[in-house]
Amino acid sequence: MKKVIGWLVILAAVAGIGWLVWQRIEEQNSENTGKAKKKAAAIAVEAVLPETKDMRDVKTFTGTLKPWSSFEVAPKVSGRLEELNFDIGDPVPGGAVIARIEDTEYKQVVDQTAADLDVARAELSEARVMLDLRRREYERQKILTEKNVGTAAQYESAETAYQAQAAAYAKSEAEVKRRQAILDNARLKLNDCTVTADWGGGDMHRYVASREVDEGTLMAANQALLTVAELDRLYAVIYAIERDYPSLKIGQVARLSTDAYPGEVFEGKISRIAQVLQDNTRQAAVQIEVPNKDLRLKPGMYVRVQMEFAFHPGAQVVPRNAVIKRNDKTGVFKLSARDGKAVFVPVETGIATRAFTEILSPKLNFPVITLGNHLLTDGVDIRIPADFQIRKPDDAEAGEQETARL
Repeated sequence: MKKVIGWLVILAAVAGIGWLVWQRIEEQNSENTGKAKKKAAAIAVEAVLPETKDMRDVKTFTGTLKPWSSFEVAPKVSGRLEELNFDIGDPVPGGAVIARIEDTEYKQVVDQTAADLDVARAELSEARVMLDLRRREYERQKILTEKNVGTAAQYESAETAYQAQAAAYAKSEAEVKRRQAILDNARLKLNDCTVTADWGGGDMHRYVASREVDEGTLMAANQALLTVAELDRLYAVIYAIERDYPSLKIGQVARLSTDAYPGEVFEGKISRIAQVLQDNTRQAAVQIEVPNKDLRLKPGMYVRVQMEFAFHPGAQVVPRNAVIKRNDKTGVFKLSARDGKAVFVPVETGIATRAFTEILSPKLNFPVITLGNHLLTDGVDIRIPADFQIRKPDDAEAGEQETARL
């Protein structure tokens, strides 16, 4: 009886172990089946055909408009501001009287120095007469001495007097020149009491950008009255990064737009390019001359500047989202509809716009995947529906891109 029970226990243990082994095998089979199903799941993608279009390498910069020239108008003399003829926004023609400084004291100085000059001239005239007398006496004594009639002492005395008078005459002559210079300086200061627009050409206007003082102000020499600016032409200042710097050329056309005139484009040309890039930004200042005869543009306006660096007619292009990187290589995924796989093809790119990228090489004569390509690896399965049809994308400027879903 005990042997039967023992055998029954052994048989039960063996059966339990067998059941556990069978269950483990079933689990393993189920796991392998799941992996196979997962591996078999294909990735759905979208693709388009490459196309040919003109590509332009257009860069957009931002900048600020500035007056072509701007400077402060100030008197050269001090005094009370008696008259100021212009205010903010006024046009100032060349040669116009901008301001007057009270000139009473300067007129008095001119009168005084003129009188001093007259005195100096009278003294010079007197010295000339005395010099003539001394010269004639000197010559007479010289003749008498040569004839042994006069004494040597008389000759020497006449000679000394003549030389002394010649020195006095030279001094008087120098004093006249000094007094003349003082008078000229006084007259110049008197003229400086009238502040005029010194730029030439009566038809060339500048405009008052700011007014610093009012009439009645006690002015110091070189204290600003107004700031005037030339607005017939402006210049925009933009900053180009190191990568764009080699493409900039003097005379290059630039197209400007501003929020003040939506939809309008103003044309300018590069007039100056900085020869040194800034250390902190690695950018170079670029000056763009902008004609402004109608005065619509104003200094201080924010502008967007577009410049064309390259033009490639009939370029081979694909949508920009078709170009990706794999293992540090730039390329596209080729749609291989025959075997239902995606194949990575390295490419060399050219001009890139907001929606398209130029493919320089190789020649693409197959559909390229545009959606889902970030999930792909070389040779991965893709899903191709029976009604698949490849179509070209719409023009990117319209903001639409027509694709075929796989």
